[in-house]
Amino acid sequence: MNLLEIVFEKLKTIFEAKFSNSFNNNRISLFNFSKNSTSLFEIRGGNRLSLDLTHANPEEKKQVKEKIIDYATQIEKEAFLVNPSLITIKKVKENLPDEAEQKLLEFYKDKLTPEMYTALEASIVVRNAFKRKEDIKELKQSIAKKHPSWGNNLCNMVSEGYFDDYFKNLYLNMFKDESFDIRAYQRNVESTVKSLPFTVFVTKYKSYEELSGEVRFKLSNLKKYGTGKLLIHGIGYENIITTQKLGEEYKSEVTDIKIDINQSKTIITSTLTF
Repeated sequence: MNLLEIVFEKLKTIFEAKFSNSFNNNRISLFNFSKNSTSLFEIRGGNRLSLDLTHANPEEKKQVKEKIIDYATQIEKEAFLVNPSLITIKKVKENLPDEAEQKLLEFYKDKLTPEMYTALEASIVVRNAFKRKEDIKELKQSIAKKHPSWGNNLCNMVSEGYFDDYFKNLYLNMFKDESFDIRAYQRNVESTVKSLPFTVFVTKYKSYEELSGEVRFKLSNLKKYGTGKLLIHGIGYENIITTQKLGEEYKSEVTDIKIDINQSKTIITSTLTF
């Protein structure tokens, strides 16, 4: 059974007659704690079962904590965030993905690796909490602890909108290649997320002067403390031209420039080594 099915079984045990079997017939695919108008259980949006513990008695509240909340935090592979803090759980339920974000998650569902997808879900919660000016330290640490090599970077990239735009365009352009392999896309995403500290993304939302300044700033810092390389990514014809122009501008300050362009000539990665 998956986590949702397990939660349903535990709810039946805890609430017995209060938990209607009809909930199983409503194609419920989401569960959360929320404030309901009058009842213990409500169905929201056609597929989300909402539980309001203010309508539960003390024993039922105790059982929910022991059998559901504590249990979920122990299932590391399936829990949304692995953290026993009730404050963190409260923040998660208050900042769950909205309708637009659910559509975004649906886009990535069969494209990212399971662990990357779960981290994306959690990072959207962090982004929403940040927008509400809440303390996100504990939420962010939970993701970074579970994925030490890229969790913090992914959180930052979600907050900056890279999964709303860049990685969607990356998939759509890679998909055009006859030799497209979803595993290649997954490797590309993971590699890009890991390389965030030494990467510049060329987009139409930044002027050439802004991009050039970012390249200069990162080159300067990386020469002092970095890995000896800077990656410049671009998607689309205009961004490819801009990426090549940036390479030309800084070629005298690096030892080598390697340019990789995909088969359809829509994706470019320029690697500057120094």
